[in-house]
Formats: sequence, structure tokens, C-alpha cells
Amino acid sequence: MPSISAAMKWVKDSVTSKKIKLAGSFTFAVLVAMILAVVLIAMKDLLAWLSTALGLAAGWGTGILLAPYQSEQTRFKEYAKVVSVFLTGYLLGKLDHLFQLWFDPEYGPLVLRSLFALRMMAGVTGFLLAAVSTYVARKYLSFGPGSEQPPNTE
Repeated sequence: MPSISAAMKWVKDSVTSKKIKLAGSFTFAVLVAMILAVVLIAMKDLLAWLSTALGLAAGWGTGILLAPYQSEQTRFKEYAKVVSVFLTGYLLGKLDHLFQLWFDPEYGPLVLRSLFALRMMAGVTGFLLAAVSTYVARKYLSFGPGSEQPPNTE
């Protein structure tokens, strides 16, 4: 019968920080995905599904940009410059129109409508789910250069 110290040594040798991060992140991702799917199925709103799909796609792209492999880093720096110019220039210029739409006094505040809130939350949840899952997978699950390597214990 193995001793407690042998079991502790096995746990110490086989359970790494990387495995804990992967297991915790993907367990939580599955839980969030299941909750999101139940809400979307119950609501029967196609625009909420579309909002979720858009959030998932944008989150996937963001996760890739946040955790580039070494071979992608120089290209991604250029992409980041282009995206930041677009965000600061065009989108910030349109932000006031978006707030006018959201808080239009003629129709009432759009933000407070439950259907709009559901669609926004579904999209944001999808975005965060995909971004975090993609980041964790690229950073901790991959075996290429740029992934987290286990500490050298020699």
C-alpha cells in the first residue's frame, strides 16, 4: 500500500499549474456556455443567437490577438496598430450616435428594454467566453514556442 508521502509526491509531480489553469478555465467555460445555451433556447430569439455568434467570433479573434505565437508576434503588432487607429478614429466618432440611439427620449431608453439587454448580455458573454477560452488554449494548451512551459526542476 503506497504511503501518504508517495501519494503527495505523485500529486506534486503530476499536477502542475498549467493543468490547474486548463482544468479550471475550461470547466468554467463549459458551465457558462451551458447557462448561455439554456437562456438562448428558452428565449427563442434569433437576434440573441446572432448577437452571441458575433460575440463568439469577435472573442475568438481577440483571444488569438492576445496570445500570439512567436511567429505571429510581429504581424500582430502591425494589426494592433491598424485596429487602434480604427477604434480611436472612426468608432469614437460614431459613439455619440450610439448613445443617442440607446437613450433616445422619443422611444424611451433602449438599454432598459429587456430584449435589448438580453441580446447585449448574450453577445458580451459570448465574446468573453470565446476570448478567455482561446487565450487559455493558445497560452497553456499549445506546445509551440510562446506557450507556457513547465518550470525546469533539474
